[in-house]
Amino acid sequence: MTESQSGLPTRATPVTVAYLLVTAALAAIFHQTIAQWPAIVIVHLAVGGALVRLDRIESSSPIVRALRDWHPILLFPILYKEVELLAAGVGDWRLTEAIPALEATLFNGQPSLYLSERWNSVALSEYLHFCYLSYVLLIPAVCGYWYATRRQTAFREVVLLLAVTMFGSYLFFILFPVDSPYYRSDPLGPPFAGHFFFDLVHEVSSRGGARGGAFPSAHVSGAVVIWLVAWRHQRMLAVLMAPIIAGVLVATVYGRFHYALDTVAGLLVAIVVVTAFTSGVARRHVWQSAARA
Repeated sequence: MTESQSGLPTRATPVTVAYLLVTAALAAIFHQTIAQWPAIVIVHLAVGGALVRLDRIESSSPIVRALRDWHPILLFPILYKEVELLAAGVGDWRLTEAIPALEATLFNGQPSLYLSERWNSVALSEYLHFCYLSYVLLIPAVCGYWYATRRQTAFREVVLLLAVTMFGSYLFFILFPVDSPYYRSDPLGPPFAGHFFFDLVHEVSSRGGARGGAFPSAHVSGAVVIWLVAWRHQRMLAVLMAPIIAGVLVATVYGRFHYALDTVAGLLVAIVVVTAFTSGVARRHVWQSAARA
């Protein structure tokens, strides 16, 4: 495993392999309720083994290096969609009722229902749906920029922290799934429907969404992780991204994709993951300074 300048491990392979092994084990244990369990187990074990092998190869091949560096990002959409299949056979769905009930108590109703009624603006809706859609491009765009400009510390750090955040969230989705307002409420209609970004986002969500994958919001946690890492390594980029990140946080609720509690939980997950890593970096620096003294 490679290490950052802080001495902390930054390659995400162990995180990915651990997730693949745990989910393969869950599919095998709950095989009676998962029809495709043999394929899941075989594929997960094969991919996990290939990643371990890839991580040990010393190769100058750009393809090998790219697969080793980028595999979590390539796997995120595939494994997110798989959540729906595993959650149906494994999950305890009681939070699906508990989250909206708690939210109604805390916020005097459902913000996912009344925000769009109170902020009834097509221009605002289009901007927020643009931000929500931008998340799909934000991860590969920022990572690709850092990779191309050889900002390896920032690149490896964000991929590792995204892997921890996403795969940890996916596992929670599988064990304790929550259906989002997107599936449980009436979709937004006029005057928002019929406009470009609204229609595009809802088309993408209808194909790429996963039932059960609402709490915590991976949209929010992923976006905030990217922003926090950018703040550490390239603050001007973080400043430029800030309006988009803020828009993602609001759009998840405004567009009825998530409950407000999903968004709050996603924000907290990102902060905890990045803070834990940066605290580890700080402690490592202290140890190194003490060792040199």
